[in-house]
Amino acid sequence: MNQRLKEWTRGHPIEAFFLLTIGMSFGLLFPAFFIIRQEDVLRQILFLFLGRIGTYSPVLAGMLVARIIQPGRQRVSLTRRLSVFLPMWFIAAIIHTARLNLDAEPGTPLIALLVVSLPVALLPTFVISSAFSGADGVKKMLSTLVRPKGSIVYYLVALLTFPVILIVGTGITNVLNGNAWLPRVSQGADLAFTIFITFFSVLLFTGGINEESGWRGFAQKRLQAKYSPLVACLTLWFLMVIWHIPNDIAQYQLGGYLLKRFVLYPFITILFAWVYNRTNGCILAPAVFHASMNSMNPLTAVFPITTAGNILLVGFAIIVVISDRMWRKLPEDHPAVYRDVEASTSGALSD
Repeated sequence: MNQRLKEWTRGHPIEAFFLLTIGMSFGLLFPAFFIIRQEDVLRQILFLFLGRIGTYSPVLAGMLVARIIQPGRQRVSLTRRLSVFLPMWFIAAIIHTARLNLDAEPGTPLIALLVVSLPVALLPTFVISSAFSGADGVKKMLSTLVRPKGSIVYYLVALLTFPVILIVGTGITNVLNGNAWLPRVSQGADLAFTIFITFFSVLLFTGGINEESGWRGFAQKRLQAKYSPLVACLTLWFLMVIWHIPNDIAQYQLGGYLLKRFVLYPFITILFAWVYNRTNGCILAPAVFHASMNSMNPLTAVFPITTAGNILLVGFAIIVVISDRMWRKLPEDHPAVYRDVEASTSGALSD
């Protein structure tokens, strides 16, 4: 990389992160969604690969910038690397295969889905293994993926908030309409399996570690060194709306897009940021939160998204803002605040 560009990146890490993240998203997802489409098998595979890499742009951009800022690294034995890499690759490939199988045509051979999944599974494997053996800046950025911090209470909040809101919101709506509190659930075991696979698929590929490692682990931590958590949240929300444009054009009609991104998403972003701060800057907590949110899609067939549920979500976020006084800056020594110790120590940057 050009030395002048490296120096600019070191001086403007947040700007470099967002430019890289949005550039990768647009450069990969627009061709995937609007040029390739899914007309034959080869195009479907290329669509899948480009889409998966595009959704990994937040963490990949964060890792690249972190590597430029703090390039030093410690030698790690090949045996140790493989002891992390190979099991993670196997687990990720199995989860991705199971997720593809949920949508595959009946009779599609599992071996074919596994072959397609193996290269895709390298993405989470690369990220997670880098928390053990990457450059110093990358290891510090990703360390809380593999060494969680904070109270288990907030991980339970992250896991259960969206299913509880969905179920309670449906119940309130049913009672107001004179119906039974909860609908009857048929094929509950199949639904539970689908949600289980979807959760881990989102966690590894489409909204968990691929997004939150960048949005929280790199960007929010640095934004909170300059601004309050609330301002950091709103900044992230705006830039995340831009990042989601390719996906949203393909997925949403105008009404649904405006509701999700401009009415609800600011409050969702606040909750993700709150959980991140409450777990002392742990990436895993908002990654679980994000996976829990997205894995509720299969459940909406039984418990649809309701106005009551949306009100509960917004109310929860408002309570969080008030109780944590999120308009105030966090202390400089808070674990969720990036500290540049270059001026006071030997010239190293610390996450």
